[in-house]
Amino acid sequence: MGLHWSKADFATGQVRIDRQLCYTKKKSVYETDTKTGNTRFVRLPAETLLLMKQFRAEQAALQIANADRWEGGDYVFTQDDGSHMNQSSVTAWLTKFSARHSLPHINPHAFRHSVASVLIANGTDIVTVSKQLGHSRISTTEDVYSHVIEEAKAKASETITVVMLRRKNG
Repeated sequence: MGLHWSKADFATGQVRIDRQLCYTKKKSVYETDTKTGNTRFVRLPAETLLLMKQFRAEQAALQIANADRWEGGDYVFTQDDGSHMNQSSVTAWLTKFSARHSLPHINPHAFRHSVASVLIANGTDIVTVSKQLGHSRISTTEDVYSHVIEEAKAKASETITVVMLRRKNG
């Protein structure tokens, strides 16, 4: 939620992740460093970059339509008036979406777990996955995704067996 347009580099296809939005009763919503305090760069596929460009154009049109009511700055994820989006808004939308389509409850953090699981299951090394997630220690990634890592090891073992022992000559 703390991503700024100025942190998206469309030329290199990367976004700089170095901020987050947090909420406490005392401070309300505020922007701060990431949980680990680390900065990471995430490379985005061309399809995502295209969607971001389209979204930015839609947001610019919304800004024009709202004129003097536009409170926004540089946030990617905003409300209709340009102010930063509240994290609970995304959770509420996903809850309604899930109910409307008879799906199990989905929370935004589940997407992060899905990405990590898909990366590991498809052979991405744990160091890369850990850096992508922004974990300060690789052991954190190993602990959280140990079940997926074990499945990937089994798949790797089966791959070796297929190549070395079951391959048909001919």
